[in-house]
Amino acid sequence: MSELLEVEDLTVTFRTTRGPVDVVKGVSFTVAGDETVGIVGESGSGKSMTSLAIMGLLPKGARTAGSIRLNGAELLGRPDRELRRLRGDQLSMIFQDPLSSLNPYYTVGLQIEEMYRAHRGGTRKAARQVAIAALGQVGLPEPERRVDHYPHQFSGGQRQRVMIAMALVCEPALLIADEPTTALDVTVQAQILRLLADLRRQSGTGMVFITHDLAVISSIATRVLVMRRGEQVEYGTAEQVFAEPRHDYTRMLLESIPRIDDEVEEMTA
Repeated sequence: MSELLEVEDLTVTFRTTRGPVDVVKGVSFTVAGDETVGIVGESGSGKSMTSLAIMGLLPKGARTAGSIRLNGAELLGRPDRELRRLRGDQLSMIFQDPLSSLNPYYTVGLQIEEMYRAHRGGTRKAARQVAIAALGQVGLPEPERRVDHYPHQFSGGQRQRVMIAMALVCEPALLIADEPTTALDVTVQAQILRLLADLRRQSGTGMVFITHDLAVISSIATRVLVMRRGEQVEYGTAEQVFAEPRHDYTRMLLESIPRIDDEVEEMTA
């Protein structure tokens, strides 16, 4: 597998009244085409800031160092206008809360059409057909009718499917999923994970999947990066990280995963 994304010694720094603070400290990892790399860590570990740095969406005032290369081309330091052309086209992101990410004043169809036409052009009629096909691809029933519905007319799981359709409509090379299943119940969560895995295999898109939940990572990732307080504490194949974790923090995270055999033992004790 060739390396689609190469992140090398990435540091993200914010200026504060107490001086500069590094929220990401020298993180390095790669993502090959047609694979999923999971980034896991507790809140404040720097995983979301890492993803925003890749997308070029860091808050104003953030300073970056290191290197982020997509298909060998450096992303850090590129002008905003160039990054805007890449976002949604070569780079795409699914955010944690689809209700706040979708515009409540426009139908989901119009929002998908806007994304498609911005990068692929074409007529509104043609873009509408693309939007209908995209909604069907993510498993929404009656896409010809639902394309004219507003975000509030969908359930949480359905809105997340809309976000996935929008993120993949231009067939990006890299997809970043930032805790896309956190607010969903376990049944819908499993459906979304299965959908993402299937779509990734079909499209050959590389994926970075960000979560605080190692149980979720175990079901979708080929490699795992563990972060704590902005630092990379462990990085390896999913098999190695889960079977033979090297860092105490990784072991602590693994021990926090509920196990049904532990519950049965406690109930029968």
